[in-house]
Amino acid sequence: MKAQKMNRREMLRLMALTGAGLATAAYVAPAAASQSRAFEAPNVAPPAAEKVNLRLMVMDYDEKMKPDTQAVVDAFNASQDEIELKLDVVSWGQGHDVLVTQISGGQPPDLCNVSAQWLGEWDAIGEVLPLDDLLSKEFLANFQPSGLKAFTNKKGQLVGMPYFLDPRAMYYRKDLFEAKGLNPPETWDDVVAAGKALHNPPDMIGYGQTFSLKSDTLDYWWYAWFGVIGGDGNLSIWKEDGRSRLAEPEAIEATQWCVDLTQKYKITNEDYTTAGRDEELQPLFYAGKLSMLITGSWFPTLLKNNAPDMVYGLTMPPVKKAGMKPATGFWPDALIIFKQTKYPKHAAKVLEFLFSKENRLAFAKQRGVIPERIDVGMDPEYAVSDIEKFFVKSLETAHNTYETPWPATFYQTLNLGFEMEVARAVAGEITAEEACKSSAAMIDEANGF
Repeated sequence: MKAQKMNRREMLRLMALTGAGLATAAYVAPAAASQSRAFEAPNVAPPAAEKVNLRLMVMDYDEKMKPDTQAVVDAFNASQDEIELKLDVVSWGQGHDVLVTQISGGQPPDLCNVSAQWLGEWDAIGEVLPLDDLLSKEFLANFQPSGLKAFTNKKGQLVGMPYFLDPRAMYYRKDLFEAKGLNPPETWDDVVAAGKALHNPPDMIGYGQTFSLKSDTLDYWWYAWFGVIGGDGNLSIWKEDGRSRLAEPEAIEATQWCVDLTQKYKITNEDYTTAGRDEELQPLFYAGKLSMLITGSWFPTLLKNNAPDMVYGLTMPPVKKAGMKPATGFWPDALIIFKQTKYPKHAAKVLEFLFSKENRLAFAKQRGVIPERIDVGMDPEYAVSDIEKFFVKSLETAHNTYETPWPATFYQTLNLGFEMEVARAVAGEITAEEACKSSAAMIDEANGF
């Protein structure tokens, strides 16, 4: 689950900059701490006879997150006598506000798992500790390069460890495709052909997409962008100088594809401006009323629970034309060390323990996530079916959609700006070119150009 998408996030970021607290948050730092920022304290070790007390905060993915993580914390505390690690568990809905209050009060946790949106926000104001000098090259060599790249900032610093990767794929009704003699939806032409053959509302919708400010932002535009660019191209929506690429022909073409699916080919759900991926489209698929849907690596678990007999297939998000290398993306979470910690080296020891093969294998099996460690992805205890193997391989061309400098202006530009403009274009109110060019101008201005 990701953070709620509200414009007030920008206000909260500014409050973190100025040191203002939030009286409504679940935790309020003592007044003395708010007057003397913890990051001003020297990074010194405690007296030899005392244990270092560190705090790990995690966002609550599900009802088992707390007991599962507490077991890892207990194992770490039992494994050594130098550090005493304490666990806090916070809901995703409250997490950002709680952390802003603690950051501004000088008492953030030492370590925390966060959305990539939050990471970009706090890295921009100097609150995230770079990990390059704390983690060995031998340790980092165990991780998928795309996962590490996702959390490397523009300065080339690794500022977070990949904690929850969620690559996306095209799910399609394999039984229906085979019955009609249709090709798997690997290209845009395949999607159109299948959509025309299978779309028969309300009993069957050909292709699901939405631009409603629900779920993850701009998912379905990103899938079109991947299709235009391909896995061998530059998937960033930012130029080297920090300006947006949204006014370029490729972005307009991606937007036009989203428009055409609804306006030209008429093979999508009619509630594309209000539906949520999680709330409406996924349930529609496992109810047997949607033939194609691009969604995340968590979906096989939902299908197993809600439609155990459904026959479906998996492909990468479709490309514009045959012969292109497909690409996918993720909207990832990271485990970070806050810069205000008094004990960075000790925090790094905790991080290395949490990211051991044993612990990340357990996490992948518990949460159904795609492993960020290469050895976990290859472990037969994890990769028990073609589904796990498919998603592990997809990481080779996976792109972090929250890359810098997106997070700094995320809510006011991409979320409330560009997605709304794409929705207007898909509804036929403006052209794809108008949506892209007006959004690019707005985004560049917001980013200081």
